Amino acid sequence: MMRRLRFAMLAAVAALATAATGAPRWTGRDLADLQAAVSDAGAEGLAGYDADAVRQLVPGDLTDVLADMTAVKLARDYTEGSAAIRADPSWHFTRPAVDYRAWLDAALARHDLRASFADLLPKTQSYVALRRAFAACRQPATCDRIAINLDRLRALARDRGARYLWVNVPAFRLDLIENGRAISSHRIIVGKPGSQTPSFQARVTGVTINPWWNVPCSIVDESVGKLVTGNPAEAARRGYVASRDAKGKLVVRQRPGPNNALGQIKLEMPNPFDVYIHDTPSKNLFADQRRAFSHGCIRTEDPQSLAISVLGAQSEETVNVLLATGVTRTLALPTPLPVYVVYMTAEAGPDGQVLEYPDIYKRDRR
Repeated sequence: MMRRLRFAMLAAVAALATAATGAPRWTGRDLADLQAAVSDAGAEGLAGYDADAVRQLVPGDLTDVLADMTAVKLARDYTEGSAAIRADPSWHFTRPAVDYRAWLDAALARHDLRASFADLLPKTQSYVALRRAFAACRQPATCDRIAINLDRLRALARDRGARYLWVNVPAFRLDLIENGRAISSHRIIVGKPGSQTPSFQARVTGVTINPWWNVPCSIVDESVGKLVTGNPAEAARRGYVASRDAKGKLVVRQRPGPNNALGQIKLEMPNPFDVYIHDTPSKNLFADQRRAFSHGCIRTEDPQSLAISVLGAQSEETVNVLLATGVTRTLALPTPLPVYVVYMTAEAGPDGQVLEYPDIYKRDRR
């Protein structure tokens, strides 16, 4: 009843709109394409396009606004991900603005609407394989999880570059990708549920060997500040150096060295969250299967080989010398390297099976 009422109200709006603009522009062929595209959306894990109302549309003055609304909504969901992922407060990827009205006008002028919709979808191997797994899925819980992760992939930039870092938080894994293939993989430690690693994009601009650690204010307030003020001798033994800023607030840094919280290697990737990829002195934690232990930063296993892979093979001698001597230096990348920190709880494996990872931050529930 409510759906019929909504359809009638929208049809009335459409009638007023088309009365002012002249003959309707949606032909029978275009409407058939729209109906097929709405049906196709189910294979992408999407729904909510009022398929019953779309099937009732026929060429005439009542159709233009209704068809336009449905087409624009579907086009945006294909291009940017659904409204759910766009509203996720933990998702910090931005996309260029798209004029969907202009896109729709061009598609209708060519009368190739269904193909135009298909062109908006990702063409990456990861998306195609996961969509294939969704088509074969028979377990409702797994199907829902696949649909959620297809949406996350749609919300990412289509062109991620030929070379980039892919950090999948629930998989506790970092991959260096070249030409669509992982050329190296590293186990990682990510943020605890109380200090989650966000989903965002940055660029690695350099690698610092033997870094100082500027202790975040939150960690100073939580623990390090008490150590510095209550037991300065122990704080000094651990390498902490304290001072006061102009407002009298305690500022703490930790000297470089193997016991530094950043370890001996840090990837410089400026971002508003102060989340970085770095070494750790707590290497025993990599033996755990669920590695959500940090304050939000990404600690990586075998950072030395990662640094050399990122910088290039010619850097190996320099990296080794700096590590041996303890000298602090930042080595700049010739070209900044994109890094994508994502939250994918389902991926398609190499033989098509679905790899599921723990929803450590309960984000799938959104």
